[in-house]
Amino acid sequence: MSRLLAAITALLLAAPAFGAPEEKKPEQKAPAVGAQEEKKPEQKAPAVGAQEEKKPDQKTDQEVDAKTKAAIQKEVEKAKEDIRNEVRAEIQGAQSAAEFLGAVSEGPKLEFLQLDGYMRVRGQLMVDFSLTGKPDASGHYLFPVPLQDPQHRDSLATSNMRFRLEPTLNVSEHVRVKSQIDFFDNYVLGSSNSALYDDPGSPYPVPFYGSSRVVSTNDPRTDGPPVSPKRAWAEVQTPVGLLGFGRMPSEWGMGILANAGGAIDDDFGDTVDRIQFAIPPVSTPIGRLTFVPMLDFDNEGVLYRDPRAGNTAVGQPFDAESGDDGRTYALKVARLDTEDEIRRKLERGQSSVNFGVYYNYRTQRWFYPAFNSAGLDCTTAPAIGVTPACGETTTAVHRSAYAHIADFWFRWLTSRLRVEAELAGIYGSIGNAAATTDPAQGITDTGKIVLRQWGGVLNTEYQVSPNKVTLGGEIGAASGDDAPGFGNIPSRRGNALLGQPDVDPPYGSLEGPQWVFGKDRSIRNFRFNPAYRVDLVLFRHILGQVTDAFYVKPKVRWDILPGLRLDVAVVYSQALYSQSTPSASQDSAGNLVSKGHAPLGIEGDTILTYTSGDGFVAYGQWGVLQPLAAFKYTAPDGSAASPSRAHFLAFGLAAKF
Repeated sequence: MSRLLAAITALLLAAPAFGAPEEKKPEQKAPAVGAQEEKKPEQKAPAVGAQEEKKPDQKTDQEVDAKTKAAIQKEVEKAKEDIRNEVRAEIQGAQSAAEFLGAVSEGPKLEFLQLDGYMRVRGQLMVDFSLTGKPDASGHYLFPVPLQDPQHRDSLATSNMRFRLEPTLNVSEHVRVKSQIDFFDNYVLGSSNSALYDDPGSPYPVPFYGSSRVVSTNDPRTDGPPVSPKRAWAEVQTPVGLLGFGRMPSEWGMGILANAGGAIDDDFGDTVDRIQFAIPPVSTPIGRLTFVPMLDFDNEGVLYRDPRAGNTAVGQPFDAESGDDGRTYALKVARLDTEDEIRRKLERGQSSVNFGVYYNYRTQRWFYPAFNSAGLDCTTAPAIGVTPACGETTTAVHRSAYAHIADFWFRWLTSRLRVEAELAGIYGSIGNAAATTDPAQGITDTGKIVLRQWGGVLNTEYQVSPNKVTLGGEIGAASGDDAPGFGNIPSRRGNALLGQPDVDPPYGSLEGPQWVFGKDRSIRNFRFNPAYRVDLVLFRHILGQVTDAFYVKPKVRWDILPGLRLDVAVVYSQALYSQSTPSASQDSAGNLVSKGHAPLGIEGDTILTYTSGDGFVAYGQWGVLQPLAAFKYTAPDGSAASPSRAHFLAFGLAAKF
């Protein structure tokens, strides 16, 4: 801005002032009133039709003003363009919703503390999410069922709350510290009742006399701590780029691979321990590109306690072995317009084209199973790292794992049209996927397992009428595997409580690992990030993620009134491998008898959202899933399991700040 002002000032000083009167010569005098103007002998009136003769160096006031204005305007536009280029050059890759952050310009001093976040309460009614009310071939229900009389009762109702605080400490105009802290994260309303009124050891039901809600760290009835610090990281704007470090959100593209999950109704989101540096954009034949190299600390492995601290949670724990560290070396390269640039381009009738690639190289050489199950208690007392509680901790599995992960993203925006796509792929292997080194507990060497996975999504939206109706469509797919189950819960085994052996699930199971020792040495199912939303019932709740399937989703958005929006969508989904569905079956020897059916379901979703503009948000959701042939199967007791229609009703109330 100072450069712009300097340029304008210099031009104004060098050029004639706008609108200034022409300087009069001393000998020129105004004639007396009523007198005729005296003409000098040499002055003659020009002939009729003749043009007035001009000397080469004489210019009219209008010409001077026009040229001066044009020169100043040219310099102003040039200065503006220089400033815009400087701003673009300072746009950096900070872990925020847009993933890049602009440099702080000169201006008023920032507030030291900025508080953002929300308070949310929501309720949900899930009707017949188990679809059949009968367990699959592994003895597990497709979705949790009511505890009492699950054969005849099919509805689950719940409500919960969350208070999310996202403070930012602006240390200076170039240094800031951000964090995310959740209080009562998805706490079920009515839980954590006080022993003062609800004593579990009391011989009579005291809750009838009163109640009080308290939070206790040792209450076995709660599913999480009352206060949960999720993220804390710093951003430092340097002359050569933006430095970020700490535990921060991870976001990229449309979110099928990396998704921060920042929406009010989200339950999941990626958080990483990362050091990154965003280099200012550089000019290339395909546009100005920003490069963001990153180092992620995925798994540190075995830790030692501070030897002076004993078993107390003080001092500094430190890494006991660098060979078991899991690391990701990543790079983001992107051409990305800021929100202001997009707005200006669309106002001028131009389009905004953005694209980029996110590459990860992930590796881990060794793995110590005992520490993974027993934690720091394994490495406290004896110098050799052995305790009676967890056994020998120096025995490691040679994991020898690596993976190349690449994600390509593209977005094209016009005043009415939006086209966005993302394609991700994983290529790698695991030398030994064993979870133990004890022969008595299971397999100690699985052999090499290969990773070959891909997933993608294409989304289009067209605004039919300005600020009213938008038509759109989405197509997504994730690679699959011919192993039993979809693979969203790879640790799933047979349910011994329902009469199934504690072994890998057979064909006809909804979930299970995607490799089998001695038979299947590949994992080929790509899983969409659980924070990526496709629907309300099937992928969000029953399956949990998009994997081993494709879907087609036409949709309509209607902005009824300012702040009031209606979203309607229809989703058709189908498995890529029918043998992954519960409709597949096998014989007693484990051989596949029937591959089953691939069609999963047709779902209709409706979401009504109201935003007041002053911080209040309310929404209502209704989803209906009609299951198809993939969910027709024979239960372990030999009875036929026929799916019925599932319903989802939900509401949410939130105050944002």
